Amino acid sequence: MQALAHLTRWLCLVACLLGCSGPPPRSPNPARALDERRAIEIIARAFRDEHDRPLPGRKIDLGDGTLLQVDVGSEGKKYGVSYVTPQERADLGSALPPREPSKGDTLQPPLQLVSGSGNDRDARILVLYDTDYVYDDQVGTGHEESIITAEGKLARDVRDFLVRAHTDRWP
Repeated sequence: MQALAHLTRWLCLVACLLGCSGPPPRSPNPARALDERRAIEIIARAFRDEHDRPLPGRKIDLGDGTLLQVDVGSEGKKYGVSYVTPQERADLGSALPPREPSKGDTLQPPLQLVSGSGNDRDARILVLYDTDYVYDDQVGTGHEESIITAEGKLARDVRDFLVRAHTDRWP
């Protein structure tokens, strides 16, 4: 009799635990990267906010004949920002060094600096990957990443780069 009571309590406990489990885990909301045109607007605004005069970008040689499009440059300076899309990554191939936070520049990941060659060897270009600035279109409680958050992160990364450029007096 006592064994039956013990078994009954144990089965009730198991049933309660199984009944308390929540819904199955959700998959993440589909996310998309900021559009390149919008990103360039945000980058140019960050340049103005840091008292730099933004200029339309130009191309610089990375040393092996591969050209990197600098989307926004600074008037009279050799630094700028390149917002790299999937097509540009494919076109650049191995010319764009892999991101390795433990090596290279001291900026925090995901920020990456590259230099040109020849006349642009002292240029410093911040390479920003579009995949680091994503948002979803969901609304309400299902919203995970807002466009405001992605735009704010992009502006912050560019301002951090510009503060360093000014502090270190880059050409």
